[in-house]
Amino acid sequence: MTTPEPGDALNNDAPKSEATLKPAAVVRSFRWLVLLALAIVAGGMMAIHFWPLPVIDTIQDGDIEEPVASVSGYLGPQACAPCHARRVEEFQKTSHFRACRLPKNGDMPPGFAPGKGKHVYDPALRFEMIQKDGDFLQIATRATADGEQSSKARIDFAYGAAKADEVFFSWRGDQLFELPVVWLHPLNRWANSTINPHGSGDFSRETTIRCLECHNTYFEHQAGTRNEYKRNNFILGVTCERCHGPGQEHVAYHQAHPQAETATAIVRPDLLARERQLEVCTQCHSNAIKARGPAFQYRPGEPLDAYFRTITSKYPELDHVANQVQYLRQSKCFQKSNMTCTTCHDPHRPHDSRISRSEQKCLQCHKPVDCRERDRLPQPVQGNCLACHMPQRVWMNVHFHTEDDRYVPPIRRFQHRIAVDPTARQEVLLAWHRTQSDPSSHNEADRLRKALVEHWLKEADARRQEFRFLAAIGAIREALRVESTPSSKEKLRAAVARQAKLDRDLVDALHLIDERRLPAAIEALQKILAVKPDLAIAHGKLGTAYGALGKKELAIEHLQMVAKCDPDDPYGFMGLGWLAFLQGRWEDAVSNYRRADDIEPFNSKTNYHWGLALSKLGRWEEAGERFRHVLIIDPKHAGGYQGQSQALRQQGRAAEALHCARRAAVLTRFRNADILVTLTEAYVAAGQIAEARSAAAKAFDAVKVSNPTLEPELRRRLDEILAGANPAPKK
Repeated sequence: MTTPEPGDALNNDAPKSEATLKPAAVVRSFRWLVLLALAIVAGGMMAIHFWPLPVIDTIQDGDIEEPVASVSGYLGPQACAPCHARRVEEFQKTSHFRACRLPKNGDMPPGFAPGKGKHVYDPALRFEMIQKDGDFLQIATRATADGEQSSKARIDFAYGAAKADEVFFSWRGDQLFELPVVWLHPLNRWANSTINPHGSGDFSRETTIRCLECHNTYFEHQAGTRNEYKRNNFILGVTCERCHGPGQEHVAYHQAHPQAETATAIVRPDLLARERQLEVCTQCHSNAIKARGPAFQYRPGEPLDAYFRTITSKYPELDHVANQVQYLRQSKCFQKSNMTCTTCHDPHRPHDSRISRSEQKCLQCHKPVDCRERDRLPQPVQGNCLACHMPQRVWMNVHFHTEDDRYVPPIRRFQHRIAVDPTARQEVLLAWHRTQSDPSSHNEADRLRKALVEHWLKEADARRQEFRFLAAIGAIREALRVESTPSSKEKLRAAVARQAKLDRDLVDALHLIDERRLPAAIEALQKILAVKPDLAIAHGKLGTAYGALGKKELAIEHLQMVAKCDPDDPYGFMGLGWLAFLQGRWEDAVSNYRRADDIEPFNSKTNYHWGLALSKLGRWEEAGERFRHVLIIDPKHAGGYQGQSQALRQQGRAAEALHCARRAAVLTRFRNADILVTLTEAYVAAGQIAEARSAAAKAFDAVKVSNPTLEPELRRRLDEILAGANPAPKK
């Protein structure tokens, strides 16, 4: 099953696959008859070739609309320092400020020291992290049939604040790539993220826009690209303006009015309504990961939902990197008060991990006597509010692989659902009794140890039965933290092996699809689903493979399963929309594309295909709106301009249609036959007949290069277009 790219069709309404066009007729000794016949066709192709035609591929004013220069208004924390020096100095020590930074001596992990930088992925692939000539480098070396091959990547940015994992990024042209080897501070060792064994080079992967948005104040993104940025326009780390808004106007005002005492043109989060206050934090500390518009457009004080769609994860291991707010909202403390994130966290100062300081926050609303368990607890732990009500847990949504272990979470995260947790209470008591030497404490510690191990292993079994294999690994790690036994270690080994095989099999199946070995891919995906039947990506790819082989019913069955397994994955609806399109079920196609857009609102591919389906229904105004949205997302989408041209022409807006058609032609360098057909139609509608013939000639020349078998079909289509035009002038 394939989907159309811009300019795939030679028809009046909307692109269609070239595979659906009739094969070319074979012209042998009767070529002269064909030419003679064409010569007498009024407005036909012979006029295109024999009469002087205007040049239409010269770039004209309005053909190229350069993107508007960035006017973000961000200045960076150095602009705040003249008036807020102490606060800026203090803030520079926070994890937020260090969320992304340039690598420099004295500020990189100890693993870059000589002799410390080796990490072996497997016998055929190893990595080395070194510092050389002022640069920090990550070098991948792989054994191949032709000998060892190495690829070197310079580290240009580092994510992390020396507490959990430190991840590294490298420029490649104007694109940013995440390097595979990371440093785990709690373990003081190297590890790697998931590596595609079918990959090559430095084994990096493209970073995402959302990743940059949460680790930086600003990056100028090239609109319409997945991963391109202006390399000279960014502000690293989460700094002042990320919470207070761009400071350009504020700084300019107070420079011009140095006596002003009231802050002007800047956001004070503490004065915002409660939800807007929360959103200053939850723009990153939530599952708000589906963009509704361009990158870095959210401003503090505005509704976050206007900029991002927030997904609701069913289980913690499916969370975005940091999703504390979803659980905080479930707390009675939250529901029965006006608390926000800053009730407990001071964003301007480095985090103090000492529990005693955190408990002072609890005592702002609670009294010690409010704890019903207090009198039954040993005196030294009576004030340990966080450990009992917000315990640290293995979350598993972030994990890495070391040389001797896999699916290793770098830290245990605090549970932000503030509640009574009997297991957490047992853990607090176990920790205390283990510090005591009397027989009673020894016996109680033994009882608690057995109860907790039993609890976590039972939890692991329950998660495994729900096909939550990552979560099961987390539960076993909790059991091992209580007591490391050979039995628990064996359970962890088996759980890790199961998840590793599942991941490896999925990567191999996707590779088979990339190689178009569809029967083998189908077999592999079926085996994966026999192990984990709720894996959305496996259902989606299996549906795609079945669709490509013409097995429509099976394709529909598995594509429908995608949303059932993961309501936040639009892939199934996209595939169902395209199957409906191929079968001429335009209304069904429109319905499925609309549902895909509900899930992922800012996607040019969804809107483009949606526009094609609306075009087939003759709903030109709606189609034009979809194509307009495509161009908001991707200003250089040639297919969006082509579709917009067709929609405008059908609405009688010939001048606008011609402008869009020319833009599509410019973007494809006047070499795409289908887009040149649309340009021909636009010229005819605008009454520019000579230009129409010139565009038609170029379309015919283009198809000779790209796909000569389409020449007869193209000839027929262009004859139809030009038949209503004025006859060619005579010599």
